[in-house]
Amino acid sequence: MKCKVAQNELAKALKACEKSFLVRANLPVLSNILLTISKNSLEALSTNLETATRVAVPCQGEIDGRITLPGRVFMDFIWQLPEQTLAIELLGEEVLVTTKGYSARFASMPAEEFPAIPKIESGKKIEIEASVFAKACAQVVFCAAQDEGRPTLNGILCELNKQNFSMVATDGYRLGFVTIPIAGSVSLIKMIIPAKTLGEVIKLASELEQEEDGKSLTITIADTLTQANFKLGNIEFTSRLIEGEFPNWQKIIPANFATSAKILREELTRRVRIAAVFARDSGNIVRLKLEGKKLTILATTAQVGSNETEMEAEISGKGGEIAFNYRYILEALSAIDSEVINFQMSESLTPGRITPEDTKSGLFQIIMPVRLQG
Repeated sequence: MKCKVAQNELAKALKACEKSFLVRANLPVLSNILLTISKNSLEALSTNLETATRVAVPCQGEIDGRITLPGRVFMDFIWQLPEQTLAIELLGEEVLVTTKGYSARFASMPAEEFPAIPKIESGKKIEIEASVFAKACAQVVFCAAQDEGRPTLNGILCELNKQNFSMVATDGYRLGFVTIPIAGSVSLIKMIIPAKTLGEVIKLASELEQEEDGKSLTITIADTLTQANFKLGNIEFTSRLIEGEFPNWQKIIPANFATSAKILREELTRRVRIAAVFARDSGNIVRLKLEGKKLTILATTAQVGSNETEMEAEISGKGGEIAFNYRYILEALSAIDSEVINFQMSESLTPGRITPEDTKSGLFQIIMPVRLQG
C-alpha cells in the first residue's frame, strides 16, 4: 500500500471523518480510520456503528491496499503538517507518513477487523440545495428530546410527499414543524432520522457552503427504511434510522386560537432575555400578558426581585396571560428570520404558537405553557 496525497486534501477528509469517530471505543478498531488506496483515489472511512463517514480524495496511487490507523493521533498529526505532498506507505505492520522535514510511524490494525458498512442497494433519491435543507433542519432540530427514554423523540419525523419534504420534532414540551419544496415527485415516505445525524448534516453544509461541489445535497433513503445517506461533494454521511412509531403530534395543535399578536421579533427577543435574568432561579418561567395594544413580559424570583417590560403589539382577539419556559421562547424565535412574528394563544393552559409573518414555509413552533400560580 503506497501513495502520495496533498496534505490539505487529506486534512479535510479526516476533519469530515471526525463526525463518526469514537475516541474511546469498547471495540478498539472503532477508534481507527480505514484508509483505502485504489488506483488514484484515497478513501478515508470512520464509523461509530450508528453513523459512517466516507470521503474520497485524489492521490498518486502506487500500490493499492487497505489498512486502519489510530484515528485521533493520525488526524492530529496530519492537521499540524504544512501544506505539501505527503507520502504514505505500509511497511509491515506500520504505516510510514513522510513529507519534507517530517515523518511519523503509526501502528495499524488489519482492514478485515473494521466493520463492514452496508451500502444502500435500493432506495429513493432526492436532490436538494444544501443550504436550504440545512436551514430547515436548524429550525426544528433543537425541539428533539435529549434524554433517551423515548427513542423516537430523539429523532426528526421526516415525510416526503409528492413535492414536499416536511420535518417535525418534539420533546413533549415544544414542537417544531417546517416544510420545504423538492424537485420532482416522490411517493409517500415516512422515516425518523436521529437529531444528531441532522445536526452533523447542518455542520457539514456550513463547512462546505463556500465550495462549488458543496451546493447540492443528495439524500438516498433505503427502501427498507433502515438507513439514509447524505452526499455532499466528495463526502458521504450514512446514518441508521430510528425504528418505532412517532407520536401523533397533530393532536396537540389547537384547531384555532382566541388571540393573535404581531410582534417585532428582535424586540421580543431582547425583552425575554432581560426577563430571563430574573427567571433563572424560578424554573425559567416568564409570563406574557396581551392586553389592548401592548405585550407585557414579566418574571419574578423570590429573594432576588422582579422584572416587567412592555412593548407594542398588534393584538386581535380577547387577549390573555400565559407562562412559558423562557428558553423555549428564545429558541423558537431564533429559528425564525422574519422581522415580525405571529404569536397565537387561547387559554393559559393551552399551547401557544409562534410563526413567521410570512407563513409560506409552513414553519411553526408550538410551546406548552407552564401553569400560572395565583
